[in-house]
Amino acid sequence: METPKTVLFNLEGVFEDFSTRRTALIRALTTDRDEFYGFCNSETEILCLYGHDDGSWEVKPPEPMVPTMLPEPMTGINLCRNDVSRVDWLSIVAIHSDAWLMSVSFFLGALLTSDERYTSVSVKNE
Repeated sequence: METPKTVLFNLEGVFEDFSTRRTALIRALTTDRDEFYGFCNSETEILCLYGHDDGSWEVKPPEPMVPTMLPEPMTGINLCRNDVSRVDWLSIVAIHSDAWLMSVSFFLGALLTSDERYTSVSVKNE
């Protein structure tokens, strides 16, 4: 995961980061689902789906040295791939990706004022 130093610590910067990561995750799970499914071979090591702040997505092993304060995406998205239907598996990954996306957003929003945090949550819930 990229370091949050590139994100402007204001409402617009946090929302832009959220939006581009969300777009990347949605594309991985919808438009690029066949490519994404192919990357998640259940016989390889534990993998994670990362949505980057530049709008790209990536499937790779979890980062070995991440500061404990940074949220990590769900690990092992590839382990149950062959045990459930493809639609159910994509739904499970989508749910965990949403949780990761929100935790990254709240992490980056920690330096916002209380009014900005309230606005940020309200805008994301629309």
